[in-house]
Amino acid sequence: MQIVPVFGGPPTPKTLWWLTGLMLMLEGLAQLSDRGWFGVLDLRGLMISYGAYWDFLFPPGAVDQALFSGQSYTMLLTHAFLHAGTIHVLMNAVIFIALGKTLAVSFGLRLVMLTMLIGAVSSGVAFGLLASTAAPMVGASGVVFAFIGLWLQASRSELKRLGRPGRSTASVIMSLIVIHVLLHVFMGGQIAWQAHLGGFVAGYFLMPWLIDRSHTPTY
Repeated sequence: MQIVPVFGGPPTPKTLWWLTGLMLMLEGLAQLSDRGWFGVLDLRGLMISYGAYWDFLFPPGAVDQALFSGQSYTMLLTHAFLHAGTIHVLMNAVIFIALGKTLAVSFGLRLVMLTMLIGAVSSGVAFGLLASTAAPMVGASGVVFAFIGLWLQASRSELKRLGRPGRSTASVIMSLIVIHVLLHVFMGGQIAWQAHLGGFVAGYFLMPWLIDRSHTPTY
């Protein structure tokens, strides 16, 4: 499945622009706060405190240390909109809108939004099950890997329909392992591979079952 250019071909769904803009805006505001633009208000600290994924609040329902009722549930979604710096947010934003548009053109915006929702939740759940840390987890990487998983599976199915060999699941997984080893080195170990795994599993194995091939893509 070819990647559809963001600035070409069918129009990019406005919802994807708004969501991408929200990620960039939140990180921009956090950086302005880091530079003292809002005086003593630590906006990044507030965003992290109320919106990041906190392992000590997992499983959902834990309320003994929550800042507000329902935080252990809302963090499963809100963590995907917060980031830890310029490179972090730009990497996720670029892949998010590029793959989001590609998948929307083929399967409709509804499936893309569902993939985003399930990817965010599954990445949070996987992180909660596999990680043990007091540090907050933020970023749309889990959603991005859900998009990557669905895109790879859809590309594989497309090749099969054309009678051409597609990459095996084992080779895809091995490639992702190599990528994560490189990312681990490049980013000094500061990657939430557990969240990536949760998002990818949802996108690669679950979301293809929800594709309605008779559905006409809508924006």
